[in-house]
Amino acid sequence: MRRGQLYRYRDPSGVSGTGVVALVVEFPPNEDGQQWVAAKWLGPNPCMTFWPGIAELLEVHGHLGASEIHWLDPDPFDPDGDPALASTGSHPT
Repeated sequence: MRRGQLYRYRDPSGVSGTGVVALVVEFPPNEDGQQWVAAKWLGPNPCMTFWPGIAELLEVHGHLGASEIHWLDPDPFDPDGDPALASTGSHPT
């Protein structure tokens, strides 16, 4: 399991704002390989959502590169075992 933040650079919808808009937890894969993600949305309309993976979350809420995940924990599933933290998304950090 690892924690992250959904960071938004631009807010095309005008709803969530910019900066950290959600807290994210990525769970270990199930026996079938499914890797669920929970997102706790911050701001004036807080809620919880669940996604089958990071790609699905970003497909809907990434706003074509306006948002990315900033991981707070190393990837426990990294085959290289590299503890360096990385971002997921298309915007350069």
